[in-house]
Amino acid sequence: MAESPEIVDVTKSSISDQIARVDKAMTEAQNGVGTIILTSSHMVGTYALPKSLEKKIKCKISPSGVTGEWRIDLNPQASV
Repeated sequence: MAESPEIVDVTKSSISDQIARVDKAMTEAQNGVGTIILTSSHMVGTYALPKSLEKKIKCKISPSGVTGEWRIDLNPQASV
């Protein structure tokens, strides 16, 4: 049974720190660990999409329950 992804709230961090956490989560996803990141900037999501495609990581971006915040789900690519 797979573990639940870790939820990381970086909404109060700077944009550069939020991007750095996305990069870390992508590395974790490449190692089989999923992460959910809550961010305050749509720019972080815009950064995450092409990077995840390049690294073959599943990435889903959706509005969170809080206005102005976004949820980025990063998960390992399923084996085919």
